[in-house]
Amino acid sequence: MLESTGIRIGIAMASAFILGSLPSATWIAKFFYHVNITEIGSGNPGMTNVLRTLGWRPAIPVSILDAGKGYLSAWLGYFLTGSQTLAVCAGLVAVMGHSFTIFASFKGGKGVLTGFGVFLYFVPISALMGLAAWFLVVAITRYVSLGSITAAIVMPTTIFFESRMRGDGSLLPILGVACFVCAFILYRHRGNIGRLLKGTESKFGRKTA
Repeated sequence: MLESTGIRIGIAMASAFILGSLPSATWIAKFFYHVNITEIGSGNPGMTNVLRTLGWRPAIPVSILDAGKGYLSAWLGYFLTGSQTLAVCAGLVAVMGHSFTIFASFKGGKGVLTGFGVFLYFVPISALMGLAAWFLVVAITRYVSLGSITAAIVMPTTIFFESRMRGDGSLLPILGVACFVCAFILYRHRGNIGRLLKGTESKFGRKTA
């Protein structure tokens, strides 16, 4: 029984890492636009760089696929283990896989959309509030990076209040992972934060040379 449980956990985590590693931005840019996304714009193989350099048409499927990786990893983790804690850990593994993909020399995106997909599975209201914050900030400032940073901060904040309002202690592991993902996303955006403070960050609608 314990051996069977261990195998299921191992399959869940390995599957989550492989799912997270699928480089949707790189593949869509290559197969439909014949460009290497790591050689244009900021060089980051994520949705933001696709949006800035190639436009919203490829950015939409990249967004859906990246969020889907997180959602599917969380679902599969729960399906295989029956544990919410292990399932959210599988989601975290997917975020790590996205950021350090095995298909591109461990160089990947910043984990925002994959993290959103994970939390959409567990706490859809909080996840959608984070998405709304992203849209609001980007609409006002035209800084996609600032929208991502804001969403990363909003997510654990809303999960905390949702947990308090519902009196649901089962959300605490999700909150813990959300705090870690928030810190990780802020770290991955450290360059963007520096450029925002200097006023040199690229805005949406202005292509990066």
